[in-house]
Amino acid sequence: MSGWFWILVTLGVIIVVGSLVDYLLLARTGYAPVPLVMDPTPTLFIPGHLGTRYSFGHMLWRMQRRYGLSKDVVAIVAPDSSVHLRGQLNLNHHAAVQVLYTDKTVRPAAQLRGLKHVIAALQEQQAFTRVNLIAHSMGGVTAVLYLLSQPAVPVANLVTIAAPMNDVEVARRSPILNWPLTRQGPEHTAPIYQYFQRSITNLPADLRWLNIAGDLMLGGRHDGEVAISSSFAVRYLVKDRIKDYTEVVIRGPRAAHSLLHENRLVDHDIAEYLWQRQRDF
Repeated sequence: MSGWFWILVTLGVIIVVGSLVDYLLLARTGYAPVPLVMDPTPTLFIPGHLGTRYSFGHMLWRMQRRYGLSKDVVAIVAPDSSVHLRGQLNLNHHAAVQVLYTDKTVRPAAQLRGLKHVIAALQEQQAFTRVNLIAHSMGGVTAVLYLLSQPAVPVANLVTIAAPMNDVEVARRSPILNWPLTRQGPEHTAPIYQYFQRSITNLPADLRWLNIAGDLMLGGRHDGEVAISSSFAVRYLVKDRIKDYTEVVIRGPRAAHSLLHENRLVDHDIAEYLWQRQRDF
C-alpha cells in the first residue's frame, strides 16, 4: 500500500480520537482552577431544541479560560423531570451550571419543569437567592416562561441568544417569520408572544436582560432560523418595566443560529454584561 494510504488512515484515527476526547471532556466539570471571586449568583446555561453538551460546552470551556467562569455542575434532566447533578456548586467564584435534557425534543413547558427541579436540586447543595440564566434558541422561551412564573428563586440577569420570541413554532424548524416591528409593536403576534403579553406584569423590576440575535447578512435580517424581529419583539413588553434591557446583533457567517454560541464576540458580550457592566448599575 502507498504511503498516502497510511497518512490518510493516521489522519482519520487522529480525527476520531480527537472527536471522542472532545466529547468526553465536554461532560466534565471544573476544567481548570479559576480566581476566587465571591459571587452568590450561579449562572445556568439552558440549551434549545435538540440541544446537546455541544450547545454550550465549548463556550463554557472558553469562558473558563478567558473570564474565570467555573463549570461546577452538569445537571442532567430526565423525561420525568427528575435531576441528576454531576459536580458541586461553589459560590466562591463565578459558578456555572450546564443544564442538559436527556429528551432532546423536549418542549418549553416540560423544559420549564425540569429547570425548576434543577434549581431546587442545586439549592440542596448550596443556598442562593437568585440565578442568572443564559439560554439559546427555544431555551430562551423557557427562560422567559420561568421569569413569568414568579419563581421562588428569581432571575438577576437573563441572556437570550437567538430566541424565537414571536414565532408560531418554537420547538422545531419552521419557515422564518420576519414580521416587521412597528412603532406600536410587532405587525403580527404569535401565541407565545400573546402569552408573554398577558403575563408581563410578573417580570421582576430589578431584572437585567441582554438579548442577542444573529444576522447572516444575506438579506432578510435573520440567523438562518430565527429573524431578528422575532427575537427583539419583546422590547415592547419590557420597556420601562425592568432595570435594563440591551439588544446586540452579531453579524456575518458566524452569526448562524447554531454558531452563535461558538462566537467569541458573544462570549465577550455575556461576560461584560454579567460581571463587568453590572457594577455600573
